[in-house]
Amino acid sequence: MDLFPSTLIICPNVDKINQYIGKICNSLDQVFSPNNPDIYIIDQNTGWTIELVRQLKNFLAQKPFNHANKIAFILNAHNLNNESQNALLKTIEEPGLNNFIVITTNKPSKLLPTIISRCHTIKISHKSLDTKTKPIEISSDIKKNLATSETISKNKDQVLPFLEEQLKIHQQILMTNPSPQTSNIIKKIIKAIQMINANVDPRSALDFIFLS
Repeated sequence: MDLFPSTLIICPNVDKINQYIGKICNSLDQVFSPNNPDIYIIDQNTGWTIELVRQLKNFLAQKPFNHANKIAFILNAHNLNNESQNALLKTIEEPGLNNFIVITTNKPSKLLPTIISRCHTIKISHKSLDTKTKPIEISSDIKKNLATSETISKNKDQVLPFLEEQLKIHQQILMTNPSPQTSNIIKKIIKAIQMINANVDPRSALDFIFLS
């Protein structure tokens, strides 16, 4: 696998990102683990503070402990505020010899354009559950609706892309076969998308669709 010093992976599917991270580590004879002294991780477990971004520079300045290289992973980098992203710019532009920085996001619009321009970008297509390829159906059975909502929300990072595709599907249905039911579902999907973008829990947004 050819790897650039700074790489940005854009994909809404966490499982696919994790698989790609595994491939990157394998190609560099590394193991993705917080216990690996030659790997630096910023994610939901560490938080996305500017202090961690600054510490990254110090990490990369040191020689590898027992590998030929060092890798820094910044997962869900859209959670970095603008100050933290600005502090990252110089590091991703010049990570140093045999150093690699891998940034992941499912919300590239929340990254500074200068971050994106300094990275080699890889976009991984998203394929979700089978329910993604067909329009969602809201049943009169509340238990069934709850089960559907739970299934879709198992991977929370997939919910927003799923709803965005469902919006397109139902808009196409409305054009070919207009009905009040389809129009109502579209309104619910739009509201659910707005809820997620306002940082409402994805499961709650799905419940709004299926239970309201």
